[in-house]
Amino acid sequence: MPILAGWLTGEQVPQDIIQQTLLTMEEVLGAHGGTPARTTQPGAGLVAYSDPAYAMQHNDEPAVLDWVPDRRTLVYRRPLSGQHPLYYIENWPAEGNLLFASEIKALLTLGVPRRLHLAALDALFRYGFIPAPWTIFKDIYVVPAGSILRWQRAKTVVNHATDYRLGEPLAPSDGLVDQFHALLDQATANMLPPHEQLVALTGGGSASALSILLASRHIQAPFNVVSIGYKKSLAAKAWREAEHIAKQCQHPFLAITGIDRPEFWITTLTALESPAVDTRPVTLHQLLHTTTNETEASVAISGLGAQTLFGSPPQAFLQTQASQDILQRYCQQTTLRQDTIPLWSSDVAARLSQEETWEETLHARKLARQAAKFANQLLGWHYLNLHLRLPDLLVGPTQQLAIQERMAIRTPYLNTDVMDALTRLPSNDGGDEMKAGLLKNLLQRYIPESAGSPLPLSGPMASLQHIADSELLQQTLSAEAIGATGIFNPQLVDSLLKEKLTDTNRRKLLLVFTTQLLCQIFGLSL
Repeated sequence: MPILAGWLTGEQVPQDIIQQTLLTMEEVLGAHGGTPARTTQPGAGLVAYSDPAYAMQHNDEPAVLDWVPDRRTLVYRRPLSGQHPLYYIENWPAEGNLLFASEIKALLTLGVPRRLHLAALDALFRYGFIPAPWTIFKDIYVVPAGSILRWQRAKTVVNHATDYRLGEPLAPSDGLVDQFHALLDQATANMLPPHEQLVALTGGGSASALSILLASRHIQAPFNVVSIGYKKSLAAKAWREAEHIAKQCQHPFLAITGIDRPEFWITTLTALESPAVDTRPVTLHQLLHTTTNETEASVAISGLGAQTLFGSPPQAFLQTQASQDILQRYCQQTTLRQDTIPLWSSDVAARLSQEETWEETLHARKLARQAAKFANQLLGWHYLNLHLRLPDLLVGPTQQLAIQERMAIRTPYLNTDVMDALTRLPSNDGGDEMKAGLLKNLLQRYIPESAGSPLPLSGPMASLQHIADSELLQQTLSAEAIGATGIFNPQLVDSLLKEKLTDTNRRKLLLVFTTQLLCQIFGLSL
């Protein structure tokens, strides 16, 4: 779990200034524990943290960072899985400079401009997440999954490095399931820590259940199996499945009941460094925070990413004007009703009409071209899901939330070899019969009655409409607060606070509230 930061310049900046810059960023990164190791020289500096709490039995994943001081060259490789996001800003504070860190907060401590990226906010509303390389901070970018960031002699280049082999399916074989089981079992054994500060997170689904069962083959000491829920009926269903797995493995079970409070979003957004359009982040924050407090675990195993890797459809992708037909189909999986009251203020709407959309970026156009090469449109859609939804909606944000709780989230499904095999499993005319039956087949090897479908990490948000009961809501959703930031239409916000919340209006209210709150937390301005 790389935690690092650095400053590279094309000048001979004094070494003491480089070191002070690193120390300033360490005030953020050091809050997560670990021991810093610094490398400084005139014009360049790097700090990276190591912590035995996050050690693995065996790490066979490629190194993410190469730093060659003599050649003034840095190469950062972000895995296809979306793990280990790295944020950066080019040509600041001077031309040829590169500042980078595992968290945006570390960059902000140096005085990096805090400007709201309106086009990214619009993309968040349409997609449900901000697609890489964008972040909500204008001019601060994230290395896309499967890409390399290279800085050499004052020049920064980001290029695609690795890709999925969807067009090279594995040959059908009677032993394919056994081979996949061996891969998954070995990946699980490798990712486990050499200590007992371990938990398992589950929503009651087959993927997380299999992770728990495989981990139990390699660990003698019992570890907690943890699940969270809000509504009693739904939570009970998930807890029954999770508790059943825990009993089969003879592990203790911890059931967490989530709470709907606006104040919980403060810590969530501080860690996420982005607004949100659903309650998944705050639910995940409560799960991780309560788990660490109750168990003091530093490593959690889960089924993170499995649903997307197995080709399950996205929950919501909104209508957009894409530059390529295949990308447009991808974004139009669901279409939200267009309300008569506009979301944005007139000033922001005018600015957005002049800004580049995400679909027009070089990264988006490259992905669209690759997706369009598949004769089967479903494969093209799945390709985009793997490049966008997996890293930018699921893996990256989950890792950022976990870091704040000093926890590493691990899943065997994100192992490089497992991902390659899973995405190349043979299918029938674009269908996923092989994939659909694989988890059930493997799980039944351990438990005859397989687990059910996982419950989504989501919770209620009725508290956001009770503005009179919360000082925080008054500071973010009152007419005065909306007018002060100038981002949203006050008439729309007023209607959202009074009307019954449809799915569309829930999305809008969360976007307004979390954006307003994020602007307060980070001092963002237009």
